[in-house]
Amino acid sequence: MSSAYIDPQNLAPVRTLSKTAACAKGSRRARLLAGVAFSLSMAVAGAVYAQDVREDASEQSSDGTTVLNVVTVEARRYGENPIDVPVSVSVVSEEQITEERLNEIQDLAGKTVGVQMPNYGDDPRTVQPIVRGVGTLSTMLSPDNSTAPTIVDGVPMPAFAANGQLLDVGQVEVLRGPQGTLFGRNSTGGAINVFSVTPTDETVRQVTAEIGTEGYRKGEFLLGGAINEELMGRFSMRYLSRGAYVTNDHPGQEDIGGFDLGAAKGTFLFTPGDATEVKLSLGFERYVGETGYPYLLRDGNAWQETPEFRRSLAYTTLNVSHEFENFALKTTTGFTHYDIYNWTDNSDGYVNSATFGAYGIPTPVAAYTYDGDINITNQRENQFYQEVRLQSLEGADTKWVVGGVFSYNDFTENAFGTSSMSASINGTRDVNLTSTSSAVFFDIAQPLGQKFEIGGGMRYTHERKGIDALYTGTGFPGTVASYSQDSSRNFDMLSGRMSISYKLTEDSLLYGSISRGNKAGGYPRFTGNAATGDPETGYDDTSIWAYELGWKAQFPETGTTVSFAGFYNDVKDEAIFGYDPLTASFPIENFDLENYGFEAEVRKEFDNGFSLVGGVTYTHSEITGIPADGVLAAKVGNETPNVPRWSGNLGIAYSGPADFLQVEGDSEFSGYVGYRYVGKRAGDTANNFELDAQHVVDARVGLKIDQTEFYVFGENLIGEKLEQQGANMTGSINSVLVSRGRTIGIGVTTKF
Repeated sequence: MSSAYIDPQNLAPVRTLSKTAACAKGSRRARLLAGVAFSLSMAVAGAVYAQDVREDASEQSSDGTTVLNVVTVEARRYGENPIDVPVSVSVVSEEQITEERLNEIQDLAGKTVGVQMPNYGDDPRTVQPIVRGVGTLSTMLSPDNSTAPTIVDGVPMPAFAANGQLLDVGQVEVLRGPQGTLFGRNSTGGAINVFSVTPTDETVRQVTAEIGTEGYRKGEFLLGGAINEELMGRFSMRYLSRGAYVTNDHPGQEDIGGFDLGAAKGTFLFTPGDATEVKLSLGFERYVGETGYPYLLRDGNAWQETPEFRRSLAYTTLNVSHEFENFALKTTTGFTHYDIYNWTDNSDGYVNSATFGAYGIPTPVAAYTYDGDINITNQRENQFYQEVRLQSLEGADTKWVVGGVFSYNDFTENAFGTSSMSASINGTRDVNLTSTSSAVFFDIAQPLGQKFEIGGGMRYTHERKGIDALYTGTGFPGTVASYSQDSSRNFDMLSGRMSISYKLTEDSLLYGSISRGNKAGGYPRFTGNAATGDPETGYDDTSIWAYELGWKAQFPETGTTVSFAGFYNDVKDEAIFGYDPLTASFPIENFDLENYGFEAEVRKEFDNGFSLVGGVTYTHSEITGIPADGVLAAKVGNETPNVPRWSGNLGIAYSGPADFLQVEGDSEFSGYVGYRYVGKRAGDTANNFELDAQHVVDARVGLKIDQTEFYVFGENLIGEKLEQQGANMTGSINSVLVSRGRTIGIGVTTKF
């Protein structure tokens, strides 16, 4: 391929329901103006943190100052220096993934500002990105209801497959704000762009092994190099095992949270000529664990039969690029398949005993010993994705992209549930959800003079959502014997963006943008209404208007990059799945939301081997409209669930010669300490309680001698289990889902 175009995929990277009320428009504008004024003052004052753009390495200039190498991002679908992009983007490099031991997509939340990823306790299906307060604020309603999709080598993953392993990944770009124009459906909050390492002709052979506390085990193998003059490849494998972390007091049952995971990946690069390039990636993961939905009383143990969870995930991506004289033609083809089995105890003894005790109904914990309240679920989904686009060559004065997309998703769930408390859970459900999406889009960036650039784009999307469902009852009081539904809904959506930017200097950019994002509505995978013979009307489509004002700069002579952004989001009809304690059911309702705030990041490379990266985010998010006939407890002005006011991260790293050890061969000492803070946040739409703040400290210290490195590491060294989700059962009885505590271990990596 000629050198006229730089593409991160082809590089080894250097580093509606009516509403009862809404907040007064005047107060919204006042807060927005205040936020913009604060943003400008911060930018002018320079009291900012920076964009997390990690470089492959820093260089020393002749006068001893630190000079940063440039990274390339594809936030606008063509390679650019992040400083030139009027989008808030954080870049996580291959080196950072290795040094900070980022195993899966969920781990990115601790390294990028403005992003939360709460889950249902190690269940890889339930990781929910929330970006600047916009996201799936409860459990996933359906397999395509994400708001910040994971895009692997150009192909968006289905929601239940989005939290995959970061295996042989060269770069991740976390884009904040609506990305619907260029990255498509369900990206109202942002997008997580993952690029596999591109094979080269250099032979690579590497083995990694780790062992630690709490049953932690990890092994990796990597092989890469030239197959012939035109074909290069890489093959990698991973085994990862963790022990249980939730103590289970149920007689005869195991503790909860352990799992074993195997993953393999192959990536191939074929270059039949200077103008043509073909990149193929094949991935597979198999997860087997004791993971379910282990709701607990706060600071308590579990009392439930041990859950079982299995997920098999396979995907293929094919990217073909050909450069013509004046433009490039690019195609992306993808196929994704997963199969999930989940066996879950529907009743935790401690939670239910406390809940019914609060109602004055004495129910001892022992009553929930092998009580038969279970749920068995089998889920399968196939996705086909095809994108074709034309775009300008690198170096063109006017940068443009135009393209079309077609995708088809077919999801099937076969579930059986029994419950002594909830009528909606009882019965057998066979549900088939289909989604057909077609879209056309364009984006253009036009320079005005030497310093200004104006950009914009638009996307038209048509989606058809279908449900074919059959319910068979168990005879539970209040339920029907059977019920079937065959329905479909159509959604036509326009999304777009406009931006204007000004180059203050060659290495700094001031920009503003307005974005319109959309997410189609649909049908829930759990047909709770069927138990009473009622159809699922589904949830409505979501829209967002997002406004952003930002400044970013790099100071090569001092090895520093900084960025700051203020934002305001007006969200209409975000679908939220909640728990109604009066009926012990799980309704879905559309809420209006408003959030605003700022985020800042800084990175500093010192000339003595040390580096520092830090970020902080402030987000005010509140409910501005509720369904007129809704049953979920909420009122206008309540805080949006699971959105912290404050969050931040700070990392300090060192790398330098280890001559003081006086060992034979080349030696290098490295170390990393990182801190992550997530503030308190509302546990539910009624604001009945708050989830605890999170304080997480990770560390790694290593010694490399020639081609072998020995290291020790610690995850969540403070050791506290982290509250991820919550539900108010009744009164003062709250239940939570937690993620694991401390892990300490040792590891070795060698190349041969």
